[in-house]
Amino acid sequence: MANADVLTQINRDIWIPFSTAYAAGDPEAFIALHSPEVIRVEGNGGWIGGFEEYSGRLREWFQWVAVQEGQLEIQFRFLERHTGDDASSERGVYRLTLTYPDTDENVWYGMFHTICRKRNGVWRIALDYDSDEGGTVGEETFTSGREMEQFETSGSLL
Repeated sequence: MANADVLTQINRDIWIPFSTAYAAGDPEAFIALHSPEVIRVEGNGGWIGGFEEYSGRLREWFQWVAVQEGQLEIQFRFLERHTGDDASSERGVYRLTLTYPDTDENVWYGMFHTICRKRNGVWRIALDYDSDEGGTVGEETFTSGREMEQFETSGSLL
């Protein structure tokens, strides 16, 4: 079950700054959204790592996008949002758009599952998993979810 007040806090602490950091190409702002104990799992490549490894990979990726003069945009739709006073589990779909000057957009879709923890009044990502499920996630999957502001406190679409 999701509590509307807690969802508002998580949106403020995680999802809004997540999108903003991507749009700004700011790896440090993005990294700051993660707990120092974060576990990151990339389902497509089978990679799993902790904060230091993940931070390094993020810096390299954001740098690569900047060198290519790319512009990022990430959007989220949620399928499930369960919250407690200091922990949350959220599953959904993202659409990541990378646009280069004078070229078409590149769009990727994936499913995500995050576990967040609230420490010292602030929510941070403690576990972050994503996968494109073997290329089966697309626009139809994305539009099947709800935007963060529209998510009802029922907790799940399933």
